[in-house]
Amino acid sequence: METPDVMTKSASKDSLRRSGIGATPRGASTPTARSRTPPSEDDRLRMEDQGVMTSSALTAVLKAAVAREHPGIVTEGRDKLSILQDVMDAHGWRPVLELGRALRVLSAHPVLRALSAGQTPRQTVERWCTLERFMHSRHRTRLIEDDPAEARMTLRHVAIDGGRIRVVNDLFIWGVLVAILETAGFTGLTVSLASTSGAFVIHGGKSRVGSRTLPPVTDVATFTWSPTRRTPPPLQPPSAEGATDQVRDRLQSLMGEDLLHPWTLEESARRLTLSRRSLQRALHEEGTTFSETLQRSRVDAAHGLLADASLSLTDVAFCTGFSDQAHFSRTFRKYNDVPPSALRDLVRSKAAPR
Repeated sequence: METPDVMTKSASKDSLRRSGIGATPRGASTPTARSRTPPSEDDRLRMEDQGVMTSSALTAVLKAAVAREHPGIVTEGRDKLSILQDVMDAHGWRPVLELGRALRVLSAHPVLRALSAGQTPRQTVERWCTLERFMHSRHRTRLIEDDPAEARMTLRHVAIDGGRIRVVNDLFIWGVLVAILETAGFTGLTVSLASTSGAFVIHGGKSRVGSRTLPPVTDVATFTWSPTRRTPPPLQPPSAEGATDQVRDRLQSLMGEDLLHPWTLEESARRLTLSRRSLQRALHEEGTTFSETLQRSRVDAAHGLLADASLSLTDVAFCTGFSDQAHFSRTFRKYNDVPPSALRDLVRSKAAPR
């Protein structure tokens, strides 16, 4: 997946500059808040999809699914929004939701695996929200209600730039989130929209298969799930290669299971059956610290992902738990004396056929 990957169609700073979005022409002054005029409805419609990311991997899945299920719809040379709108115009809203669910075929992709490693539906959705921020998406998914006791949460899909999100984008994102939660092993998923006649179920449960008329509000959805969960495969299969009795190595192995997890000294000590003080002392004797071990775990994992040509540097930074790409580059250079881009170029040059 490329930046802004997986599922959020986000424009990078470079692409924004190339497209002129957010750029100030040379010689022109930056408009003040007073000089700005509110965007017209047409402007909002043009703005609305600038921030919804579509990765090369997701685009390929989407186009393949459309070609298979709706062969009459042209996909070549077209963007996601126009394809989805044609699908909805020709076949109704349900196929749009199902196209989002098609993301399940990418279950082995590092980004989706990192997303689906959350221990609860809320944690899984929070990872998705992190990805949206990470990729600078102009669309955001907001958690507005969470009730773990009832296995229910309500989400809102919003545009932070004031643009209006089209119905097809709402439906597609709800389908993508269903795919992520299903990949994470959560079962019995039901997604519903509010309507004047009660909950309008769009996925799972007693969904209205024959209905083509959606409620007027599609940007708020309630997800429910079964208390039972299928255990998803581990992010990294356990390996004894290079294993030692050093606490540092045991800690790195633990952290490597899920680098997006907010590891703390207390939890790590508990998972290693050590006291907090014992863990600190052991790491000190081995010439390191808890923070240093976490950084090293992330950098080591990044080494393994840099050779994957399908991943952008932003993907690698997200999958290894860095807060943003700048943090990734800064930490990576600290341990390797070169930025990740330079090492990636070296790896690719060595792998290129001669």
